[in-house]
Amino acid sequence: MQLIFVNNFLRGDYMADDSAGEFVVNVDKDLKDLIPMFMENRSSDIGNFKEMLKNDNFDEIEELAHKIKGSGGSYGFDRMTELAREIEKAAECRNEDRIAELIAEFEEHLNKVEIVYE
Repeated sequence: MQLIFVNNFLRGDYMADDSAGEFVVNVDKDLKDLIPMFMENRSSDIGNFKEMLKNDNFDEIEELAHKIKGSGGSYGFDRMTELAREIEKAAECRNEDRIAELIAEFEEHLNKVEIVYE
């Protein structure tokens, strides 16, 4: 069952159910010029996570999640930080299904986040 779920996820046949809707993130207006690249990098991270999961590179998943956890918090992306923390824990446990679920949630969050500059 686990392999089927992961394979379906990697093919894009799985999406997280985000019943909470879109997320609003308040970011300091002084960071406005940095956010587009930050978001682009997080988008690339999704592809990297999927490739790492496909290849059972749990240590690399854990390392990338740890980096995202730090940078997300620095910019005020609390949910992103929370998801990265959970991905990191799941990678430590080698829990493929949970990692796939969390990557899908991360991707959905990234696609729905609304950034408000204050």
